Amino acid sequence: MSTGQLIIIHLIELLAAIVGVRFIQKYREDKVSRYFVWFLWFVVVIETFGLVPRLIKGLDSLSFLKNTFFAEDNYWLYNPYLIISFVFYIFFFSSQIRLKRNKIILKLLAILFFISSVVNLVFTEVFFEAISAYTFILGGVIIFIGIFLYFYEVFQSDNILYFNKLFPFYVAVGTLVFHLTVTPLLIYSKYYSESSNPEFVKIYTTILTIANIFLYTCYTIGFVVCSKKNKSY
Repeated sequence: MSTGQLIIIHLIELLAAIVGVRFIQKYREDKVSRYFVWFLWFVVVIETFGLVPRLIKGLDSLSFLKNTFFAEDNYWLYNPYLIISFVFYIFFFSSQIRLKRNKIILKLLAILFFISSVVNLVFTEVFFEAISAYTFILGGVIIFIGIFLYFYEVFQSDNILYFNKLFPFYVAVGTLVFHLTVTPLLIYSKYYSESSNPEFVKIYTTILTIANIFLYTCYTIGFVVCSKKNKSY
């Protein structure tokens, strides 16, 4: 992915986080939304650090850092971040589900996911070498389960009458579309490199950029719409 694409994604993330702050200022009692906005700012911080190696390689003014640790690939940063991110989303959707049995199932899946993903990073060489496909795929499957359970309850309740006023609905739509488009490409990406198949890499990075823009745009729209409609949960 080019530096320009990363910066665009970063700006969209930042916009969502800023709009989210305005939202929780209006709904101070909404703890779940507050946690979500804090998570968005956590994402912004991680992505800011993630831009550092690209900036070092692209800016002559930072050339003195090219042979340092800061210029190296930062998979060590993104792999733990992915685990934290997936666990947060799983618990987020768990908080939107009323059936106790489904809540327990999601929480157990989150714990199993966390333990197995950490073990995978510890006992394989992926931690410093690549984004863990195991973490991304397993986390995505569990999120699909959480979103399905959330949609099922919404469609079975009176909430279906004003689903467009529910902020979690926008989170669910954005997250579902993102993982449905990115996960299949990630599975096959390890078989291709920029030198062997530049066309695939170009398509992959383009779709990844669009998927990220769609994801954080959904969050931003959700904050704005729910603020105007005066109904978040």
